[in-house]
Amino acid sequence: MRILFWLALFVVVILALKKKVQTVASPAREQQAPPPSAGKPARDAEAMVCCAACQVYIPASEAVYKGQQVYCSTEHAEQAGAR
Repeated sequence: MRILFWLALFVVVILALKKKVQTVASPAREQQAPPPSAGKPARDAEAMVCCAACQVYIPASEAVYKGQQVYCSTEHAEQAGAR
């Protein structure tokens, strides 16, 4: 009967220690930085174009087109038209 008591006590101690280790380890995992792509949808790469006035590269979708020239803003497009 004593052997059963000590065996049961040993099992309870082991289970309690495992639970304690899991509880301590859980917040440590949450504090790690997530991978860069986590939670963000993947975007396709967009072509970059160079402004004819200032040579700054901007996404093609944000560019201002005037004739064959590409500009970063309407101000640069108007300045080029005045020349």
